[in-house]
Amino acid sequence: MTQLLRCCLLLAALPLATGCQTDADIRPAHYDALALATGHWQWDNSSYPSGLQTPASLGFSRQLVFGPEGQLVVSRSGRDAYRTTYQLSMGKPQPCGAVAVPLVTYASEPELGNTDVKLYTLSQEASRQVLTIASEALCVDGGAVETYHWVAE
Repeated sequence: MTQLLRCCLLLAALPLATGCQTDADIRPAHYDALALATGHWQWDNSSYPSGLQTPASLGFSRQLVFGPEGQLVVSRSGRDAYRTTYQLSMGKPQPCGAVAVPLVTYASEPELGNTDVKLYTLSQEASRQVLTIASEALCVDGGAVETYHWVAE
């Protein structure tokens, strides 16, 4: 599957994944699906229309740790950890969204082609929990679709 097609399918699937909620599915405002346990999100790859980037192709690994009180630590092999804040919300991605989807907002690393507001999904693939993050403006600028898997500590 081409990378552009994968990006378009992700954008198309997000409304389906969030559009069938019942009252029982709606989480309390303080619920944080990205920071519930001790561990980190290990980067698998970033898909761009121009190709795929992986830890092997770029020569470094990356981990995301979503912590309490909206604190995010981005660790990259060979560099000091980058610390910032993050916020979860529901909203319509701009300029591409027609329905509200889960969003996470944090300052992107300068090397990544994503906006600070990102769509995210959590899924189960085989025995792994997977986090997918995509640029809010993916439909316009072809930014990255980042894929991570959960590593419990």
